[in-house]
Amino acid sequence: MFFSRRILVTELTNDYELVAIYSPEASQVETDESIKVINDFVSNNNGVVSEHDEWGMKRLAYPIKKFTEGNYSLIKFSILNDKINELNGMLQMNETILRHLITKV
Repeated sequence: MFFSRRILVTELTNDYELVAIYSPEASQVETDESIKVINDFVSNNNGVVSEHDEWGMKRLAYPIKKFTEGNYSLIKFSILNDKINELNGMLQMNETILRHLITKV
């Protein structure tokens, strides 16, 4: 007996939140371009960006790369589980991002 195995894409996706801290030296254009790259990555990998919120410039609890403040941004999205490591690597290579955190919601 042969059974066909169908798995819906929604079963393989999870909801995530990304908080990114951008360098205070980065221009608004550089920050917007970085956010666009993240949105494009999610869209190109069958994901959906549900919310984007700019928190603005905030003081850091401790210096990161000799900066005492950073421009915070929150992005909520859903994407295939196996694409998170690729996104994480892409964010680590981005020089305008001081620190980032991706959490599963």
